[in-house]
Amino acid sequence: MTTKATFSFGKNWQNYLKHAFNAQRLNEAQKSLIQFIGTDDFKGKTFIDIGCGTGMFSLAAYKLGASQVISVDIDPFSIHCTKLLHARAKKPTSWKIIHGSILDKKLIAALPSADIVYSWGVLHHTGKMWEALDAVTTLVKKDGYLYIAIYNKLDGLFGSRFWLSLKKKYNAAPKIGKKIIEFAFISAFFAWNFLTLQNPFKKIKNYKSKRGMSWYYDVIDGLGGYPYEFASVEEIFHFYKKRNFELLNIKTTNGIENNEFLFRKIE
Repeated sequence: MTTKATFSFGKNWQNYLKHAFNAQRLNEAQKSLIQFIGTDDFKGKTFIDIGCGTGMFSLAAYKLGASQVISVDIDPFSIHCTKLLHARAKKPTSWKIIHGSILDKKLIAALPSADIVYSWGVLHHTGKMWEALDAVTTLVKKDGYLYIAIYNKLDGLFGSRFWLSLKKKYNAAPKIGKKIIEFAFISAFFAWNFLTLQNPFKKIKNYKSKRGMSWYYDVIDGLGGYPYEFASVEEIFHFYKKRNFELLNIKTTNGIENNEFLFRKIE
């Protein structure tokens, strides 16, 4: 039986905007773009945000001076989130919001080439990760940047296969079952930190420095995010090397979290 995704990223992000988003988190989002891409000069640049989610990084690119911002997401609730931030920015005409999928070839063909294509933690949730990873290449200008984050492939007892199974169980569970899984995961997080003499409260407090995100809403995202695929650093590197992209920056993990990649299109 095929598992059906019963989790909405957009509904989770609506809660994030309502309860966690603020100017400090937006500032952290801007800093993360500047630091990883290696420039704070977005003026005159087109920025395409694939899987825009909260819309926070589209807003960050706009605030950094991008001349054109295009936000794309398949989840209508994420589109609603992005429109809220667009409205707060006084509805700039240089920022467009599109309800659609990276797997929609007609949509992709209609989009302009961009100086920066950004898709953080999105393409592995499409159900056709490698097709999606290929589709974004067509949006990048020559000498343009592709900034993506993809779940790391990890073997072992609590590796990628375990998380695939957990996500399937979470999505198959009724609402009360989801809450039980969330409680169990959060309890395990605190127990592990106490046993290893680490401070879980400090980790949660400092979590906003990670791209301006929220620990709690990322936990929900992590449990519910399905479909779920993953790839090793080597697989991603060779995939894009064959498509004439060179690796400029990378941030890796030893766990099941996202590896981050910055590529430049050389042809």
